[in-house]
Amino acid sequence: MVALSEYMIVFRIVHILAGVVWVGGLTMLVLYIQPSAKSLGPAGGPFVMELLARRKLPIFLLAAGAVTIVAGGFLYWRDWQAVGSLGDWVDTRFGLTLTVGAGAAVAGWLVGLFGVKPTVDRMLGLAKELASSGGPPPPERAAELQALQLRSRRLAIVVLALLVASVLLMSTARYW
Repeated sequence: MVALSEYMIVFRIVHILAGVVWVGGLTMLVLYIQPSAKSLGPAGGPFVMELLARRKLPIFLLAAGAVTIVAGGFLYWRDWQAVGSLGDWVDTRFGLTLTVGAGAAVAGWLVGLFGVKPTVDRMLGLAKELASSGGPPPPERAAELQALQLRSRRLAIVVLALLVASVLLMSTARYW
């Protein structure tokens, strides 16, 4: 029984700490960094390039999300095994609530991986290209950059909404 407790403690700590980093980092990005960079206009460009390209914030957040999901998967599997079968587990309110919360987190991670990251990569590539050209960007390229910035912001908001739903569901699962 002690080994089971240690297993649960270790994976719960890893799951919660990584989740705090993931959701907290994304919250700072969506609520503060993106709006600030937008209001600064071109003056915010070097900061955004440092944060996204050199410091690799999108990769860091995706890694924190992956650790959260993997550790949560071990916890989920242990609870499911304690009940007997997946069907029996999902038939409980606790199991169903955790399942929906986990689904929201995985969906958010996938939107980040297949939506936000490629958009940010394209945006960074275009920004580097425009910066190296030396002159003012052609209007169509500037419009393309703005469209990519808007898309990445909207997708990040979707990810944050999914993660907030996940946190709310998982933190209250035992009370449903």
